[in-house]
Amino acid sequence: MGRGTVRGTAVGTGIGITEEHRALARSVRGWLARAAPPGEVRELLDAGSPAALGARPAHWKALVAQGLTGIHLPEGYGGGGGGLLDLAVVLEEAAYASLPGPYLATTLTSAVLHQVVAAEAGAPPPAHRSSGAGGGATVTAETPAGVLRELAEGDRTAALALAPGTLTATPAEGGHRLDGTAPPVLSADAADVLLLPAATPDGERWFLVDAGAEGLTVRPHRSVDPTRPTAEVRADAVSVPADRVVQVADPGLARDLAAALLAADACGTAARSLDTAVAHAAVREQFGRPIGAFQAVKHLCADMLVRLEQARALTWDAARAVDEGTGAEARGLVAALAAATAPEAAYTCAKDALQILGGIGFTWEHDAHLHLRRTVLARQLLGPADTHRLRAARLAEAGSRRELALELPAEADRHRAEARPHLAAARGLAPREARRALAATGYAAPHLPAPYGLDAGPVQQLAIQQELREQGVRIGDLSIATWVVPSLIAYGTEEQRERYLPATLRGDLQWCQLFSEPDAGSDLAALRTRAVRTGEGWRITGQKVWTSAARTADHGILLARTDPDAPKHRGLTYFLVDMKKARGIDIRPLKEITGESLFNEVYFDDVLLPADAVVGEVGGGWRVARDTLGNERVHMADQMTFDSGLETLIARSAGLDEAVRARIGALAAEAHALACIGLRTTLQQVSGREPGAGASVRKLVQTLHQQKVAELTLELLGPQGAVDEPAAGERALHGFLMSRCLTIAGGTTQIQLNVVAERVLGLPRD
Repeated sequence: MGRGTVRGTAVGTGIGITEEHRALARSVRGWLARAAPPGEVRELLDAGSPAALGARPAHWKALVAQGLTGIHLPEGYGGGGGGLLDLAVVLEEAAYASLPGPYLATTLTSAVLHQVVAAEAGAPPPAHRSSGAGGGATVTAETPAGVLRELAEGDRTAALALAPGTLTATPAEGGHRLDGTAPPVLSADAADVLLLPAATPDGERWFLVDAGAEGLTVRPHRSVDPTRPTAEVRADAVSVPADRVVQVADPGLARDLAAALLAADACGTAARSLDTAVAHAAVREQFGRPIGAFQAVKHLCADMLVRLEQARALTWDAARAVDEGTGAEARGLVAALAAATAPEAAYTCAKDALQILGGIGFTWEHDAHLHLRRTVLARQLLGPADTHRLRAARLAEAGSRRELALELPAEADRHRAEARPHLAAARGLAPREARRALAATGYAAPHLPAPYGLDAGPVQQLAIQQELREQGVRIGDLSIATWVVPSLIAYGTEEQRERYLPATLRGDLQWCQLFSEPDAGSDLAALRTRAVRTGEGWRITGQKVWTSAARTADHGILLARTDPDAPKHRGLTYFLVDMKKARGIDIRPLKEITGESLFNEVYFDDVLLPADAVVGEVGGGWRVARDTLGNERVHMADQMTFDSGLETLIARSAGLDEAVRARIGALAAEAHALACIGLRTTLQQVSGREPGAGASVRKLVQTLHQQKVAELTLELLGPQGAVDEPAAGERALHGFLMSRCLTIAGGTTQIQLNVVAERVLGLPRD
């Protein structure tokens, strides 16, 4: 299928994150390589005609043999007993391989039918075609339940229209008469049966119509995607018997299922575009270097990954919401968020991949335009992203929310029981006092190794967090000491650990970080502060900047250059500085754009540090600074996904114009994606697996999201937002100004994009 077709490792975990879903994805991937080779897709693209595909593509029998047509349906209907999330995993892989034919349309139709039939029956599905369901109704091949069985078993193909178009249904003897034309229907030319919505005197209803029914015309279009063309479906006095009327009590059901499954399909195409771009950038040379070494290309690829991870997280939760039987409003909310995000991610990733491929990507022989064509098709069928953002905004305004629950294994109950008596000692205490009360027990930092913590793994850490919430106990944060403690545990001497760790874990010692310099922000390899060995210890000369808490901290951690001749990071040493007693330290408050002075400049003028101020080896400071112990803290995912800033915007959105409300819908998609990424990361850690790419991209999404919330909050104040007075926009103005540091602090967004491109995607260093 042209260049760049090998499945890469750049995108890591797909929509499914459990070992079962990973195994399913691998199995489907292997089967697709054999049953639907790239040449089959290429032939369709070159033919440019839907007739080349036919009603049954060559791979259909193999697809049915694999059980993929009914993987999401109950066994009683001949399915595999899975759910919509299982189908989403398969569809992502199918889209990655550009699988042609009616598979997506057929499974979407059967998913809708299953939800409807299950709601009507109110009972388990029949075990045989002749058995009764739903209060004695006869199940035949012509009833919705019978059609569902044949779709599950691969005996029929199907398609559905996402909207009525001009279709109307009028009551007639024994059923209804269908007239009008549906909007373009995906894979209708390859369908044996069609599920069509139509306007009736009693509102919208759905009808199952055989493709060969008298009066029904299906005319395939010359579609943007020849591998899965759309078709015009026109009805002229088509007679639909009463047992073919599908009672859809939930009008948003079909739309939500289509959103989830087309989003899964979009994730596969986005992943394919990303892998294609990364593979090309790693080997294509310009100006004597791989283009992947250029920052502009790195950023483009990293941005593609960020969009893909958000799309996967939202699609994952949209499918889960259906499987969990979530209420219509909350299900509609997450479906709208997925529909607003995933097709757009695929569309922009396909365009960016073509940009990275350059002239090669613009040729017909390369498959980049096939991926772009597929994204255009899905995007046009589902409608513009703003349509879904507005729907999400309306649902959020009406109070719809999606609660993300973290279910822990049974062993968590034992951990909670063990923690309960210890945590009771901190009940009713202020956070600072709670830390002091629990520090000696290890429960103030259970992720740390004993005797400082409990050597707790992910499940025990989360169980303790649950018990803390249950008892209403909040433990004071360690701030900068969060990074100090692991370094001292790993590299400090016994005397250093005894002197500093207990007091720090109690909250009695406050720390600051003395890393950044005026000419070396994120680039610590360029540090110039000097440390010269003397008979008394080390003499420090230089300047640090952007140091928070320098005026109140008891101690600081300092990186200084001890070997000016060593390359880059190798000449740095990690020191402990007594900020209260060391002479020659000049701390100058640094006034920020908010008018406050949270940061400081710190000058070292021949400051003498004792010999035992060194942590680790001399010249090994870079390693100490980067140490994380590998025993990371696991955080409990938030139960609700919108923070207070977004909730305020939602509360104010009802009277705003649609453009602003669409922006709020976009912010809701980002917020929910962040929460889902957090939950997915936690679930993977609980299962003992690597957290995946989501953990690496979360900061990139979060900081920009917070900035956009702050900007819109200020914008909506109008002229009052320009007034820096308590009665007007002071708080919003301060929030906006303060938010500008978010994409700078802890490594700028641009540096973080480089890190993601190099460490996650494997692109070459510049």
